[in-house]
Amino acid sequence: MLLTITSCKNDEDIPVTPDLPVQEPISLFIDPKFDSQLQITTDEDGTYTLTGRSGNTDPYFLLEKLEEDIPEECCVLEFEYTLAEDIDNFEIFFIDKKGSPDPACSSSFGTIKSSSDWATYSLRLKKARNKFNWGFCGEKLRIDIGGTDRTQMKIKNMKFRVMNAEEIKAEEEEDNAENEKQKYEQSIKDYLAKEYECKITHIDVTSDQITIKGNYTGTGNFFLAEIPTFVDLFSLKKVDNAFKIPLSQQSFTQTVNRRRTTDGYVYDGLLSRWAIFKEGAEKDELVSHAHYADQISPIRSIEALNPTNKKGLGGIINSAHLESDIRDLGITSATINICPVLFMHATKQADDIEHQYNGKTYYFSKSFIENNPDTPLKIAAKYNVAVAGIILIHPESTAGTDPTIASILQHPDYNAQGTYTMPNMTNIESTSYYAAILDFLAQRYCQKEMRITHWIMHNEIDGAINWVNMGNVEVATFMETYMRSVRMCYNIVHQYDQNARVYIPFTHGWTKAAGGGWYNVTDMLDMLNSYSKAEGDFFWAPACHSYPEQLGNPKVWNDANATFSMNTQFVSLKNLEVLNKWVLTSSNKYLGIHNRSAWLSETGTGTPVNPTETDNINQAAGFAYGWKKINALEGIEGIQWHNWYDNPAEAVLLGLRFQEGTGKPEAGQPKPVWYTYQKAGTAEEEEYFKQYLPIIGISDWNILQPIND
Repeated sequence: MLLTITSCKNDEDIPVTPDLPVQEPISLFIDPKFDSQLQITTDEDGTYTLTGRSGNTDPYFLLEKLEEDIPEECCVLEFEYTLAEDIDNFEIFFIDKKGSPDPACSSSFGTIKSSSDWATYSLRLKKARNKFNWGFCGEKLRIDIGGTDRTQMKIKNMKFRVMNAEEIKAEEEEDNAENEKQKYEQSIKDYLAKEYECKITHIDVTSDQITIKGNYTGTGNFFLAEIPTFVDLFSLKKVDNAFKIPLSQQSFTQTVNRRRTTDGYVYDGLLSRWAIFKEGAEKDELVSHAHYADQISPIRSIEALNPTNKKGLGGIINSAHLESDIRDLGITSATINICPVLFMHATKQADDIEHQYNGKTYYFSKSFIENNPDTPLKIAAKYNVAVAGIILIHPESTAGTDPTIASILQHPDYNAQGTYTMPNMTNIESTSYYAAILDFLAQRYCQKEMRITHWIMHNEIDGAINWVNMGNVEVATFMETYMRSVRMCYNIVHQYDQNARVYIPFTHGWTKAAGGGWYNVTDMLDMLNSYSKAEGDFFWAPACHSYPEQLGNPKVWNDANATFSMNTQFVSLKNLEVLNKWVLTSSNKYLGIHNRSAWLSETGTGTPVNPTETDNINQAAGFAYGWKKINALEGIEGIQWHNWYDNPAEAVLLGLRFQEGTGKPEAGQPKPVWYTYQKAGTAEEEEYFKQYLPIIGISDWNILQPIND
């Protein structure tokens, strides 16, 4: 769906082809009676003026209901506009006759550039109309125009029209490209589902060598191939001779040097997967699943750190309350954001730490690291808190980054819709930089004084378009790249901490996508299991963001679409029994034996931005309800409460403490939920939690429910 922005002033500037269908445009009108955080006025000539209100975080407006069906050929949304500042995320909700906006029926379309003169915005929506079956009488659109309180926009002549010749050509080219993407997507699914007769059975990595064992069968010339991280297995036609080892014995053991020089970089085969191919004239045939390292020789070792209770804190920072809250709340686990692009430099700066990785020097800001990850990690280590580092890669557009580093690490298909990008692993340079980051972090934080025990790979991967952006791709295509990032982290970190786990972060979606253009969590979990079966199992586990179905409604016990079924749409604090059953199911276990115990790594109950005292009490009640389940369920390892402090920019208040820096008497102080969190897991819990029973409408805490399917 390509947008076109021009500086034309009327329809005469739009190319016209005589052979195109003759269909008058369908005019659209803004409903000035319904908006969010906007003031809307209408001039006599039909021009709408949209002005953001103070504190604006989620401005949107609604169009009036369609008075007739829109003809199928009218699939281009167009309007003229002026705009004071760029819209960072133009999003459309396609609302049916029921009238309730559904995040799963929405699409994001990136930036609209500012313009002081009248400009035309054109957006092809043929695919979106078909996908959401939208465009019938009584339906409407919600238009979200980014998050700034400086919104100042004029709109006129909004309509749906037919595509012009240029747009038809672009649509056809997109369709052809989409067909190729679908073929690629299917090739990954076929690979994961296939049972190969040839197999890699074991890979052992020592300090300087890699030993690969396997077997093959059949006639022809077979060879063992190294598939480096930066090589796309599913686009590979002929394997480079430098990565081929001819095979002559059907049961084989091959030992190779661990490192090799490629395009001026020393590449570590620890990161690779290995596969068996049959040589072909035009294309080599993959005849086994690829396989990652099974055994990795440690550089050093450190004993496991297991939390002694299930209470954790999300997003720890260098705050005056950190040590006291860890102590007073009884915190034994936590998460911390690790954003390498904010502290890595392409060339040495005055205070940089130098890090050697495979013969090359990489540079990291000493002052940033010491003031950010180091300090909270040292405090956490003092209290034996198990901390999960969340690896987040900022795109090039993010302020405060080294533009060279950000450019190297940004995925080539990043489309500016995401807060974070998938790391670039498409070439040896970017792969080496990313591996150097992970090696630096592992060396520094796999020690008792400053420790990361768990590694959360990126954020909410079911919402990858927003949080791990690599363009608009199908789920298998995304997972193929994502798994390379996960395996890189796992293999590098396990050199320094053999007890480390990697965690896979999901939202509260389950069988239903939690947002427009998002994936289903269950599809991704199934694919993770398929990769583990096909390419060698490793200790990954789910990190779930089991918020209430509606973030601003803390009465989680009323979540209508969080049901006690494995086919539930959502998993919130209400129905954690579903997640628990998934964890305890043998087919989901690591090596079929060990539970992949889930962390609720970003979870909490919240209130509206302007809460009443009752809202704050309900927030505490919602936590009490969830805690009773968390503490009783074997498969739930713990909760890391998000957010530590209220943050109105999230459009909901999730904090254990009131927002800091407001000048109000309560700024930074504990909320009712803080005291409830403190009592949880202590001898005072039962007595303190009694106050929430009548609020929830139950007589006791016998609330666990069976999951029968």
